[in-house]
Amino acid sequence: MTDNGDEHDDSPNSEDAIINSEDGLPDPEDVIASGSDHDEDEIGDDLPAPEQIIEAHERVVSRYDLTHTGARVASTRLSFERTLRDVDKYEGTYCRAAALLQKIITAHYFEDGNKRTAWVMTRTYLESYEYAPADTSEGAERVLRSIRLFNVNEIAEWLETGEIDEERFPPR
Repeated sequence: MTDNGDEHDDSPNSEDAIINSEDGLPDPEDVIASGSDHDEDEIGDDLPAPEQIIEAHERVVSRYDLTHTGARVASTRLSFERTLRDVDKYEGTYCRAAALLQKIITAHYFEDGNKRTAWVMTRTYLESYEYAPADTSEGAERVLRSIRLFNVNEIAEWLETGEIDEERFPPR
């Protein structure tokens, strides 16, 4: 029992044990240890490893000489593992590529270069299957900037055919 009378499980994997009772913040060591509860859920071998996404971002930073180069999240690798598990739930190459693209952009892991990093990873993923995005024109940038307006299936269709509902874009 805790001081407030609630039952409490002090086991290391208990969600309550992760929260530091003094300030209500998670203990970083417990968060990292608890991140392993999904280890049995292997991420598909076809998806990039978190380290590959981070390396791609470093190349984007270097190529475009970005000034805001840091990560916005404390544990980028663990965050990417969660994202990749979500992507792994999708079936089909284009759907998985679309989910990868959308999730990296919308999670905004990095201070700058999120769309470019997501685009590099998506193209790399598709190339591993000998596919390519159908639209690599300047219109692709407009889709990337408006990625939240579309669901994964719509993005997959765009990646495969180059077709997307342009009426849904915000006015220029």
